[in-house]
Amino acid sequence: MAIRLINSQGTLLRICPPPKDPPNGPTTPEEWVDYIYDYSKLVVCPQSMGELPETRNTTEYGCINSNESTKSLGSIQRGNFDVEMLLDPEDQDGQWMLRKAFIGNDPVLIAVEFNDAPADTTNGTIEYFHGMVSSQTIGIAQNEAVKTTITVEVSSDITEIPAGTKV
Repeated sequence: MAIRLINSQGTLLRICPPPKDPPNGPTTPEEWVDYIYDYSKLVVCPQSMGELPETRNTTEYGCINSNESTKSLGSIQRGNFDVEMLLDPEDQDGQWMLRKAFIGNDPVLIAVEFNDAPADTTNGTIEYFHGMVSSQTIGIAQNEAVKTTITVEVSSDITEIPAGTKV
């Protein structure tokens, strides 16, 4: 049996404003896919994307009079998501949306779309979450292109849904 994997090549990064009316906004996976495809902007040529970490605090309790112990799990902690891009002042879509979110302290909806085969958008997965842009950095190094890195603080559950058929 072959080991199934999804290559990072072909991963799409979509940025959009969160739904304005959450109670009446998307609820089903199909509605979320439509919302993301209808309202998002693609980030042009991301160089790297960070991890989507979720962890739980743990506390271990041990007994003084024996070797017995047990653990308790706390709430879920979410880290941040770094996106490194070639600086492109003409990318008025995704990259500029992230920069504007930083300047205006506006929330964003981030959707990371993985496809088994980039030409086949019906066979992929979308991980989406709400976030706030906490930093932007412009990196200038000798013999390299100018890059910008945006840090998004994950501020909601990271939800996985099947990708749709729109591009």
